[in-house]
Amino acid sequence: MPLHLLAGFLTSRTPARSSSSSSDLNQPAGTAAFPDKTIVGDFSGIYDMLSAIYRVRALPLAEGNAYPFTVRGESSSYHAELMVKGHQAIKTNVGSFNTIASQLRVTNNSAVNDYRIQIFFTDDERHVPVLVTAKLSAGQVRAELAGSQVLQIGPLKQPPAAPTPTPLPTPSPRPTVTPPRGSAGRPDNSMIGMPFRIGEQLNYRIYLANVQQPVGLVSYQVRSRSRYFDRNGLMLTTSAQTTDAAQRLFVANDQFTSYVDPETLLPYRTELNLVQGRSHSSEIWTINQDYGTATKQAGGKVDIPIGTHDYLSIFYAVRSMNLAPPRKNAVSILLNGRAKTLIITAIRRETIQLDSQKIPAIQLSLTTPEDAQPDKFSLRFWISDDDRRLPLRLTAITQLGAVRADLVILAVTNQ
Repeated sequence: MPLHLLAGFLTSRTPARSSSSSSDLNQPAGTAAFPDKTIVGDFSGIYDMLSAIYRVRALPLAEGNAYPFTVRGESSSYHAELMVKGHQAIKTNVGSFNTIASQLRVTNNSAVNDYRIQIFFTDDERHVPVLVTAKLSAGQVRAELAGSQVLQIGPLKQPPAAPTPTPLPTPSPRPTVTPPRGSAGRPDNSMIGMPFRIGEQLNYRIYLANVQQPVGLVSYQVRSRSRYFDRNGLMLTTSAQTTDAAQRLFVANDQFTSYVDPETLLPYRTELNLVQGRSHSSEIWTINQDYGTATKQAGGKVDIPIGTHDYLSIFYAVRSMNLAPPRKNAVSILLNGRAKTLIITAIRRETIQLDSQKIPAIQLSLTTPEDAQPDKFSLRFWISDDDRRLPLRLTAITQLGAVRADLVILAVTNQ
């Protein structure tokens, strides 16, 4: 479905008859052209469905801003507002894109507003709408970009290149990785463009406040790249268990496995095996990033935004994001069987100490704006300010008090 027709499709048209209509959208001249009150972010004038799309693309689309405007339909006008929510990785049939995620609100028509229209524009100067989604009673409607072409105007001999989908996520700064050699002496390019390699293992010690000995151990590993469950994938694993120092408080031994797309790092299968005290539970989720669904093997399906991460994939996806302070990244993450928005804010650059080493790092905050207390756990994350983007430290406030997880540094030469 063409993108500019989606809004018209959502406004109760009668399919049994065909009709044509025209509207006079000429704007007032002279002093009448000046509005009574200026609204920050507003752009004056009345637009039809098609021209509104092109006008929106010309806006800066700055994160957190709202842009109100008026759209004339066949029989009525709609007072709309485009809210820019953040940045999101989007995968479509024509490729993957870094996008600006926005929500369209219609303040004078609750029926249209209930469609919860979302528009994803490319995060570049062209702001191409690559995906539009809406919620109907029958399910989700998706309008994807099928292709684009830049037409040359003027005497230029060579036309400008058409936009090329960018593999996601794109790290900044982009690391220079020397590809390992395969068995036949040819370079193995499977992880070029990522700040980590297959086989990487990161080990962490977990500490509680006022407890000198670590109470837990956590290990993350990039296992292998192969074909899993009928598709090309990257296998990520993590294991977490308590130590003897925590036996009086709790006992846990958890295992997570995530199978992700090697280019976007978006998961398509998540396996959880949780052992906490005498309680044992297992879950397997199949995630369809094309249709925005997550299905639990034991039964049940939930709708999720396209580009939703799980517990494990987000650990690696963060390392490939633009984290230059005060940059914010908004992603969707599947938590406890439901999708939540996670805001990753780069607070500042600083130097932290791990054991006897001082390491330049970027401090991040992790918040969930949909919750009543978005920063309830005071989650803070430190990532190394270099090409490897190593997660160095994670702190949080829990029911047991302040918790800290520190990366085990084996040698200075590894950093």
